Amino acid sequence: MLPELIEEFDGHLKQAISDAQQLQSTLDLEFDYLKNSDLEAFQELQVRKQHDVQTIQLFDALRNQFCTRASIDREDKNFSQHLPPLQQTQWQHLLNILEACEKTHRTSDFFMRTKLESISKALETLELSSPVTSTNLYNSLGNAFKSNIGRSLDKA
Repeated sequence: MLPELIEEFDGHLKQAISDAQQLQSTLDLEFDYLKNSDLEAFQELQVRKQHDVQTIQLFDALRNQFCTRASIDREDKNFSQHLPPLQQTQWQHLLNILEACEKTHRTSDFFMRTKLESISKALETLELSSPVTSTNLYNSLGNAFKSNIGRSLDKA
C-alpha cells in the first residue's frame, strides 16, 4: 500500500477520533440535560449533536474512499488488518469510542421514552378523572364514551 495513502488516512483517522470524542461529550451532555429535565438546553444541543454525527458520517465516506483506492473491501470485518500497527490501535480506539456513543445514545433514548410514557399515562389519568369526561357519555363524534377503567376488570 502506498505510504502517502496511509499517511492521508492516518490524518483522517486522528480527526475521526477527535470528532468521536466530541460526539461522546455531546451525548453525555444530552443525557445530563434529560436527567435534569432541562429541555431548553437539550433542544439547543440538538444542532451540535447533528453536526457531530455528520462529521462521523464524513469520516465513513473518507474511509470508503480509502478502501477503494487501496483495493480493500469496504465490508471487510477485519478492516484493521490492512492498516499498520499504530493505525490498528487508533482504529480500535475509534471503534471503542463509537461503541460508547451508541450506548449513551441508547440510554438517553430509553430515558426519554420512559419519561414520555409516564407523562402520557399521567395525562390519561387526568383526562379520565376530569369533570368534563366523567359526565360525558358521548364523544364529539357521537360515539359512546369508552372508559378504560372497566377494561382491566374484564381481563381479570
